[in-house]
Amino acid sequence: MKVAILTDTSACLTVDKIKELNIHQIELSIEFEGSRYPEKTGMTPYLRDKMLDKRTDTPVLEPISTAYLEEYFESLEKEGYDEFLYISLANGISSLPKVVSSYAKTSDRKITVFDSYSSGAIQGQMVELAGKMLLSGKTVSQIVDQLINLRNNNRTYMLISDIYQLMKTGYVSNGVNSMSNLFLRPLTMMKFNENGKLAMVNTHYREKKAYSEVLELIISQYHSMNDQMRITLMGDENNSQFDELYELLQENFPTAKIEKDELPISLAIYTGKKSIGISFGLDWKTVLYE
Repeated sequence: MKVAILTDTSACLTVDKIKELNIHQIELSIEFEGSRYPEKTGMTPYLRDKMLDKRTDTPVLEPISTAYLEEYFESLEKEGYDEFLYISLANGISSLPKVVSSYAKTSDRKITVFDSYSSGAIQGQMVELAGKMLLSGKTVSQIVDQLINLRNNNRTYMLISDIYQLMKTGYVSNGVNSMSNLFLRPLTMMKFNENGKLAMVNTHYREKKAYSEVLELIISQYHSMNDQMRITLMGDENNSQFDELYELLQENFPTAKIEKDELPISLAIYTGKKSIGISFGLDWKTVLYE
C-alpha cells in the first residue's frame, strides 16, 4: 500500500522538511473581519499582528467541511495513495480531528486519525517521526505505536501574559469559563492536558515565579532523559520574555536540545500575541532509533 502522511498547518514544519518527507498538509483558515485567510499562504506579518490586536474582531478557525475532505482525499488517491495517516492538532483547539474521524468512519478509504493532543512543536515532531519511519518501511500500526510513546513522553505548556483573547472566546476547558476568571493576572499558565484540551494550571504575579515553575516542570523529566530531551520554545522573538526564558533554559538544561520556533497563528488567536509555548520531553529522534 502507498501511505500518505497528513497533518495540518498548525504543526511546526519547515518547507524543506515537508518536501523531504513528502508530507501533505491540510491548510487551516482563519475567519477574521468577514474574510477568510489561509494560515500559511494567506498570512502576512501585518495581518498576524492585526488578528492578535485586542481592539479588532475575534479571529476564529474556519470549520472544514466533509465536502472539502472528500475532494482532498480524492486528489491524493489520484496520486496513487491508498492509506492515510493524519496527525492532527489538539481537538481542544479545533473540531478538525473529530470531523476527519467522522469522515473516516463513513468512508471506504483506510484513514487513521492520530490526535497529537498539542499544537506546534510537538505536533511537528510527531509528523517528522512518522515521515522518517514510513521511509524506513514501517507500517501505519508501527508508526502509531511510536507516536503514542512520543505523545506520552512530551508536554506543552503556555505562558499567557494577556488573557484577553481567552476572555473573548471563553476558551478554557477545565470546566471553568474564563469569563469568570477576571482575577487572573498577566502570567497565566495553561497546559494541553491528556485529552488535548487547554486547561488552567496556575497564575503568577511575577515573571520569575512563572519561569521557576516552568523550570521545575522540566527538571522532573530532565534528570531521567538528559541528552535525550528536546525543548522547543514557541513565540515572538521580539518579546523580551521569550529571550529571557530561552536563556534560562540553556543555562539550566545544558545537555538538552533546545530550539526556537514561531507560535502557530492557529494557536496564537486563542492565547494572545505575547503568549509563549514551551514543549518538552523525549526527543523524537530517540524514539526513531529505539
